[in-house]
Amino acid sequence: MIKNKWKSKGFTLIELMLVLTIISILLSYSFINLTGVNTLQNDIEAETFGNVMVNFINNSREYCRDNNIRGYIYLDEDRRELTLNCGLEEIHKMQLPDKFILAIGKKGRKMEISDKGKIIDSCTIRFKDRRNNHRITVCVGTTYVDFKEEKGIYSH
Repeated sequence: MIKNKWKSKGFTLIELMLVLTIISILLSYSFINLTGVNTLQNDIEAETFGNVMVNFINNSREYCRDNNIRGYIYLDEDRRELTLNCGLEEIHKMQLPDKFILAIGKKGRKMEISDKGKIIDSCTIRFKDRRNNHRITVCVGTTYVDFKEEKGIYSH
């Protein structure tokens, strides 16, 4: 048997290029999937937060009506939470998610609730998640509370 003196040690240039191409395709595919997962996660968090906030408003109205007392929902930007207050007593509170910006669209940061459970003055609550703008509309003197995604520019 004749031994080959020129034994191949290492990889050829074509083999290296092929491996690098396969690795780059796999990385780009995983990056695309990761971006899609982050978008989906953000959409779920925004939808959940909007529904929880509508429930918070409705539960606050129900509390005031059942106890026949006036109250208000207050936005505390420093502690990043909404609170239901009746007089000086804090009844309920709700934490805002990370990276969400919230603004009650009227003067002040309060939403007054009558002892009958009606919102005394209408307002729009706007919140911005990591990508989109949303609004919760509260009509005056009714039980109507609506949650929608908002098109346009968000101003805080």
